[in-house]
Amino acid sequence: MVEPLTTEELGIVEETVLSLLRKGKSEAKPSRQIIAELQSLGIDLGGDPTRELRDIMHKLRLKGYPICASNDALAGYFLAETPDELWDYIQREIDRLRQQAKPIAALKRVYRQWVNEQVQRRLTIITEEGKQFLRSLIFDEDIKHLRQSPERFAQKLFSRAVLSALKEHNYLSEPALAWLRQMGITEETVKEFIKEVYGR
Repeated sequence: MVEPLTTEELGIVEETVLSLLRKGKSEAKPSRQIIAELQSLGIDLGGDPTRELRDIMHKLRLKGYPICASNDALAGYFLAETPDELWDYIQREIDRLRQQAKPIAALKRVYRQWVNEQVQRRLTIITEEGKQFLRSLIFDEDIKHLRQSPERFAQKLFSRAVLSALKEHNYLSEPALAWLRQMGITEETVKEFIKEVYGR
């Protein structure tokens, strides 16, 4: 098993890699050639040398070295010889990152839709607290009307719930309605509640 390189050793490797690079796209060196040249100098990049070399190139770029990579017939690494060569590489990298970002954007849309569906699902289920709250608003004299016209009574019960929530929140509509939604109480869920608890 090859031991990881120390910070000092990594610095030496980076300098060596830099010294092996040539200027100009026409002088690009494939990864395997650079790895072989490093090995001939007694430098082993470990079990995955291609990935390790890619990481080294990344670190050198972060230090400001204009290292480019080509993916055509002259595939390999090289030092930009002109501003145009560097700019061409930058544009290719931007295009590549845009292409890579497309699936992420699609997955983010799926994620948002999934979360929204979960939120809506939670909002269509009355919590136990909500059920207790609704029961507290139903009186003995309501049972007859409830059985005769459950849908009309559900509307009446929802109105009672809204009024009670407003009183609870000093007649501030936004926090009152938010409190009801938190318990899953809407016109539709109140109808379902009546059917479930008092339906025949």
